[in-house]
Amino acid sequence: MLKEIRCDKFIENGEIRPPIVFNAGLNTLIGSKSGSNSIGKSTFLMILDFVFGGDDYILKSVDTQMNVGVHIIEFKFIFNNEPFYFSRSTGDYTLVNICNEDYKVIQPVSNDKYMALLSEKYGLSLPGLTLRGAVARFFRVYGRETLDEKHPLKQATQESEKGGIKGLIKLCDKYSTIEEQEKLTTIAKDEESTFKKAQKYKFVQAVTTQKAYKENDKRIIELEEESTELARKSNQGLLDMDSIKAQKLADLRHQLSSFKRQRTRLEMQRKTSQADHEYSKHSIQKNYEALIEFFPEVNIEHLENIEHFHKTLTNVLKKELKESSVSLQAMIDLVSSQITAIESEISKINDIPNVSQAILDRYATVKKELQILIDSNSNYVKTSELHDRYKRLQASLDALVIEVIANTQEEINSIMKTLNDTIYEGKKTAPTLTITDADHYNFFTPNDSGTGSQYKGLIVFDIAALQMTNLPVLVHDSILLKQIEDKALEKILEIYSESNKQIFISLDKEGSYTKNAQELMHKTEILRLSPNGGELFGRAWNETN
Repeated sequence: MLKEIRCDKFIENGEIRPPIVFNAGLNTLIGSKSGSNSIGKSTFLMILDFVFGGDDYILKSVDTQMNVGVHIIEFKFIFNNEPFYFSRSTGDYTLVNICNEDYKVIQPVSNDKYMALLSEKYGLSLPGLTLRGAVARFFRVYGRETLDEKHPLKQATQESEKGGIKGLIKLCDKYSTIEEQEKLTTIAKDEESTFKKAQKYKFVQAVTTQKAYKENDKRIIELEEESTELARKSNQGLLDMDSIKAQKLADLRHQLSSFKRQRTRLEMQRKTSQADHEYSKHSIQKNYEALIEFFPEVNIEHLENIEHFHKTLTNVLKKELKESSVSLQAMIDLVSSQITAIESEISKINDIPNVSQAILDRYATVKKELQILIDSNSNYVKTSELHDRYKRLQASLDALVIEVIANTQEEINSIMKTLNDTIYEGKKTAPTLTITDADHYNFFTPNDSGTGSQYKGLIVFDIAALQMTNLPVLVHDSILLKQIEDKALEKILEIYSESNKQIFISLDKEGSYTKNAQELMHKTEILRLSPNGGELFGRAWNETN
């Protein structure tokens, strides 16, 4: 059990508070006689949740974290007369420190590992159950999400009724009975969901309605008839050719035609280049003597320079034309090799007689559309089969859950009635839990929907769970208790005090309760808080100077 909590930030009238020591059974935190708020009652109960592995003290007590700053909570458990010391910081709250008796850190461990240790010590190592799964829904503190009087099994707002039912089954050590069936149901649901997502994102083709399925069937018949007719027109050579081969053959023929056109163009360019090269071989004949005879004043040296330039230019052109011719021949050879490869591939695929490109293209289109429609209808059938399988398994799970929970439901309702009769001397109706299937339950008090009765129902449910399971602890904030009439509250305090498990409550305005209730509060008091220096942290940060 939890034996003590201490923190150097717990202050009373300027002094650090001594360790807060707990007992088996009822532990009462008492507030001021005037019912002052913001003195730390709910905050301390949040710290209890923090000690039992919760995070809400950090995440939902923002004012405390801002005004106190990072601080360390130190705490001790006792199991079989052996003490265990721990500390946990509000800084890195993902870790819990294993400590010695002086709270010096020996080894930090993850919060999960720490909770596994507590589960073992508390005897909560049950199939599928964690410490948080066991206790979190029974820490009913202002600011947490466990004060829903109509859903006592809910440990967080986002948790479904199904999750709460499963949590109760695990706590009652009945989960192993339904575990295998639940796994099969989950797998079936995931398979259906995954297949539908594949359709949504177009990874697989599928129709979504029976009408579309029938229209596809009609179109499939038409396309099959057309493909048969196309095969007949091509001397039956296409009958054994599937859509993939037909499409590939059509593509190859298109490629072959394209490469042959390229080769023709390249060969024409090569011939042109060769003609230019032959022309460049002819040189200009020199006959300067005749020229001087008619033009004695001509500059022969200038003409020879021009001739030299022509020779140089001719040499350059010869080189370029030769290189161009070589390049064109290389390209022609490359295209020719591609043509040869394609013709070889076509011959491997197609041993049929000549088929016109138009027929081949249409045949490929028909076969492709036909395969899409067949796949779409097939996947529609598969979707229906997956859905039906999931529904059948879910129905089996529902039936099994109801069967498993029937005795538990009967037992918990019987205990709640006994408790309620003790509180009200058999004069008022008791709260009732009804689990209709694996996903839904109802919790209510027949013919009594008042606020006090609803919160009393939560308390009675928790006490019943405490009595019939290995649940080690309850935490009830004053927001639940102060709604209940005085005489009934006295009886509830008596029931609390008779438990051998730990129950933590907070109450204020002690003078307003019955004498017996006040005596029980004083007898079980573990901490008293008050304004003006008696707050949990020695001050209230909601007051202005």
